[in-house]
Amino acid sequence: MQYRYQCITSKQTSSGKWLTQFAAPAPEIDTWAGVPQKKRFGTGEETAGFQREESPSRIRSLRDFYLNQDNIIQNPLLCSLRDIPGSSVAFEPAPGTPEDAQVKIGELVVEVPDFSFLSFEEILRHVRGYIESRVPELRGRQPDAAIVDGLKVRAAEVGHLEEREPAEETTESTEESGSEPPENGDASGVLFEESHIIDFWQEIAGRHELVKQIDRPIEGDEFLGFTRDALLSYLRPVVVVDGQHRLRGALAAAREMLNDADVQSEVEERIANGESWENVEAEIVHRKSRLLPVSLLMSTEPAEQVFQFIVVNQKATPIGRALLGTIVSTTLSNDEMDSVATRLKNAGIQLEESQAITYLARHPESPFSGLVERGLAGDAKDLLQWNVFSSMIGIFRNLKGGKLFGQRNDYAEIWKQRFLPGSGIVADYETQGFDSPEEYWNKLDGPWRDVFIEFWTKIRDTFGDTKDPDKHNFWGRTRESNLFNKISLTILAADFFQFMVETRTTLGSADEISDLVDTWLENVNTGYFDKNWNLAGVKKDSTGIRNQWAFLWSEYRKSGGNLPDRRLFRQPKGE
Repeated sequence: MQYRYQCITSKQTSSGKWLTQFAAPAPEIDTWAGVPQKKRFGTGEETAGFQREESPSRIRSLRDFYLNQDNIIQNPLLCSLRDIPGSSVAFEPAPGTPEDAQVKIGELVVEVPDFSFLSFEEILRHVRGYIESRVPELRGRQPDAAIVDGLKVRAAEVGHLEEREPAEETTESTEESGSEPPENGDASGVLFEESHIIDFWQEIAGRHELVKQIDRPIEGDEFLGFTRDALLSYLRPVVVVDGQHRLRGALAAAREMLNDADVQSEVEERIANGESWENVEAEIVHRKSRLLPVSLLMSTEPAEQVFQFIVVNQKATPIGRALLGTIVSTTLSNDEMDSVATRLKNAGIQLEESQAITYLARHPESPFSGLVERGLAGDAKDLLQWNVFSSMIGIFRNLKGGKLFGQRNDYAEIWKQRFLPGSGIVADYETQGFDSPEEYWNKLDGPWRDVFIEFWTKIRDTFGDTKDPDKHNFWGRTRESNLFNKISLTILAADFFQFMVETRTTLGSADEISDLVDTWLENVNTGYFDKNWNLAGVKKDSTGIRNQWAFLWSEYRKSGGNLPDRRLFRQPKGE
C-alpha cells in the first residue's frame, strides 16, 4: 500500500536531521505508524517500548473533544522513522528544488505491506528480525530451551499443542540439550547493555520457534499473551513518539460517527447493494476522520526516538494547574466563557473549579484574596498552593473531604446527607430552577460561597494576625504560620462540620456562621496558634504530624483548659 502526502521538510540546524510536516487522516496514520508501548502482559512478559500504556479514560475524553468539529488541537503527532524491511518512507522534492535548500516542499511517500494478511508466524519472524537488526549479536542464535519448554506447556494448556506425558517431555528435553549447539552459541552468552531487549527477544524468539511447530494457523488476535496489534507496532515504518492518545481519540471519534442515524441509513443501503460491512465501515471511518498534523523526524535511530520522548515528557515545561486555571478563568469575558464552556468541560478543563478558585483568590471580600498562587511569574513563594485551596473549597462547595486526619468519617458529607436538605439556606432551590438542594448549594455562586467567606473570615479574625508576618499565627506565609497552612485549615474545616453534625445543626443563612463559630469555639483560647511550636525540621504534611495535630486540636477544643504542650506538635502521633 502506498500513501502520498503534500509536505514541507526543513533542517533546524546543520546536523542533517530533517523534520517533515504534513497532515493525514487518522486511519491512514494507524496503518503505517506504531506505538511502542512499555507494556506488561498477564504472565509477566514486557515489551521493549518506551510509551506508556493507553489510558481508556483519556481516549474517551479526546474522542468526545474530537466529536465537536469546531475543536482543534494544534499540537502535531511527534513521530520518527523506523528501518523496516518491506516498508519505506521517503521525501520526494518538488521539481526545481535546490539540492542545498534548508526548506523544501514536496511529497512524503509511505509504502507498507498489508499487515492484515500476515500470519502470527510471519509477524513473530519479522519482529524477531527487527530486534536482531538492532542487536546483531542475536542473529543465528536460539532462545533459551527453558523458555521454549515453558511456552510449550502454556500452548498445550490452551490447545495450540497436544499435551505430552512428562516422561516424553523430559526425554525430548534431554535429547535437545545433548544436541550440537547453534553455530553462534546460546543467547545467554550475549553481553550488551540492552538487557531488557534480550529478554524481549527471548520471548519473541521463543514464540517464533514454537509457532513453527504448530501445524495450523493461530486464530484470533493473541498468542500466548502477545497481541497482533502490540507486535505490529514494531513493524510499522513510523514510530509515534508523542500523541498516541490523540491518534486513538481521533479514531474513536470517527468510529463513533457510525452510530449517527444518517450514517446508519447509508450503511444499510450500501450493504443491501452488495458491499461488505468491513469495506463500508472502513470507508466511512476514513471519510469521517479528521486530518491530524504530523511532525516526522526523518531519523531511524531508536536512541533518537527515546531521546525525543524524554524531551517531550520531561524537559518541556507544562502549564501547571494554577496558571491553567488562571488563564481559563480570567482571560475570557462572561459571554466568551459561555460560548466555549461546554467545549472546555469536554476537553477535561475543570472550568467552574477554576472560576471558583480565582473568584475567592481575588475578590476583596474573601479572606484569601491575594494569598493563593496563580501560576504567574510574580507569585510570592509562600502563598497557599492552588491544589490546596481547591481542596479547601471542595469541603464547602461539594461537602466532601471534611475528614479529621486519622479518622474515617467525612463530616462534611454526613452533614450534607442529614442536614442540608432541611436547611433554610437552600429552601427555595425549586423556585431557583434546581432539581435538588445540593445542586442549588454547590452552583458556582451558590450559598456555599457566602458560607465559605463568612467561616474563614471569622477564623482569620479569631485566630490570625494580618499585620505581623513574624507572628506564628500570621494569616499568610504557609511555611511559617501555624494557622495558615494545609494541615491546620483542613482540621478546622473538618472539625467545624463535626460540630455541625453532633449538634444536629441546620443552616438558615450564611449570617448564622459567626454565632455558630463562637459556640463551636466556646472552650478555646484564641491564642492557640500564636505559639512557637518549634517546628524546625518537621514535615507538617507527614501522616504522623497531621494525625497528631488533629488529635491535639479535637481533644482541646472539646475540653478547653490549658493549651497543649508545644513540644507535642513536633511529635508524630503514636510515638
